[in-house]
Amino acid sequence: MSHRIPTSSSPVRRRRVRLGLLAIGATTIATLIAARPAEAGSYVTTQCSPADQGAGAVWERTSEDYRERRRCGSGDGLQVYQDGGATLRGRYGAWVWRAPAGTIFSSLKANASLTNDAGHHGELWATRTSGSRTEFGNEHRDFRVHQLAGSFTRLEAMLRCVAANGCGRAADDSAHAYVKGVFIRVEDQTAPTVQLEGGSLLATPVVRGVETLSFEASDRGGGVRRVSVAANGTELASDVRNCELADGFATALVPCSRATSGTWSVDTAHAAFTTGPNAVAACAADLALDGSANRDCERRRVWVDNVCPASSEPGARLTARFASGGNRTVVRSDRTPTIEGRVLDANGSAVTGATVCVLTRVERAGSPVLLTATARSRDGGHYRLELSPGASRDVFVHHVAGSNVIARHGLRLGSRVRPTFAVRPPAGASNGDRLRFEGRLPGPGCSRRIVKVQANVGDDHWQVFRTDRTNGRCRFGARYRLRATTGRTTYRFRALVPPQAGYPYERGNSAVRKVTASG
Repeated sequence: MSHRIPTSSSPVRRRRVRLGLLAIGATTIATLIAARPAEAGSYVTTQCSPADQGAGAVWERTSEDYRERRRCGSGDGLQVYQDGGATLRGRYGAWVWRAPAGTIFSSLKANASLTNDAGHHGELWATRTSGSRTEFGNEHRDFRVHQLAGSFTRLEAMLRCVAANGCGRAADDSAHAYVKGVFIRVEDQTAPTVQLEGGSLLATPVVRGVETLSFEASDRGGGVRRVSVAANGTELASDVRNCELADGFATALVPCSRATSGTWSVDTAHAAFTTGPNAVAACAADLALDGSANRDCERRRVWVDNVCPASSEPGARLTARFASGGNRTVVRSDRTPTIEGRVLDANGSAVTGATVCVLTRVERAGSPVLLTATARSRDGGHYRLELSPGASRDVFVHHVAGSNVIARHGLRLGSRVRPTFAVRPPAGASNGDRLRFEGRLPGPGCSRRIVKVQANVGDDHWQVFRTDRTNGRCRFGARYRLRATTGRTTYRFRALVPPQAGYPYERGNSAVRKVTASG
């Protein structure tokens, strides 16, 4: 099946059936619902009510003298009675409810009529997760409500021979176990699983436009209730699967399908997507009518480019490298680096006039991927793209051929920071004068950064004499009084910026400024 992403979530499809709850009033139902705090994957299933016919119950017997009748619709319930000859001790007939795989029963409630005759006993039993059995209903002819809380794997409405020497024929249905209006709280203790099976969204390194995404989901407990797809935490579409529900209750022990699959149609132009890498998740949730559902998601990284213009001259292959050679280069932050390469067709021949785009992302958390330059290939399929001066960046080169993006990734531009730097007065200083140092760092992330002002007098050793931090406008400043100048001396000064977390530049320094002073 295929789903086009809607602008809002798909409506919930729910079968509504008015339940006459077979002699169990609203107060009794509320007691069952409140018997246990809501947990993940919790739901209450009704059995043998007008909305269902006890489909979850299984008939079992160890003697053919025990017979069964299914009369949920008439209000007589699921019945066990004796009709035959002598029966050995321990033999029984029973209606049995078993907790589905991955679930437990946390509370039980049943409206039962239980009678004894000729050694046959009508009984209600529950099997705990520990394996022990608990009887919680015995002889009375009129229908009465029985309830039990705990952790169970099995519920039984049973007619059993208990006489030491065996049991005789019971007259006129005088020994029986009748049960109706059964309410079982099911706690689903296992999360569903979801797998991405493919689709065009995952088929290529970079995608654009409308793509498909296929999934499969399964659940061992109550089944898969809801599936959805999201991009970067924003849900794009969801679908609530049809389950056997009525008036807030499940009408089957496993009310939803245990396996489902589908294909979403995903438009990467949706506002949830950004240019660059995106986190796409397919999720599945099981049934929870009074709590939080168990949930599972499978996530994939999807690179999207909807900004590079499609080329009128499409190619099939793309090469790219820095003009200085290789996939990586380091330049000063005030210099203009260059990308060059070729566009080729499927046979390796040059494509002239093809559009090539360069996208960049500054190496700083939260920085977007931006389209920064385009060019057309020349003779021989060659192209050349200049990058603006600035911070260290990841570089992505793309060529769009039809609806396909031909991508060249793995390029990295390192930038050595080059701050501005000035000394005042630049000349004519004398011993005892105060020098002022001023400068500014390039952005982004340039506020509150460490800058070290260094001095050098006649040798190659640079000595730090002031350490400052930039202000909110990325400016720094320092002062220094000349105290030991004798004769005519030339000082050299510069600003050094060390590498710093969150600042997308490598270690660098300003131009050297000279000051000649006299003593």
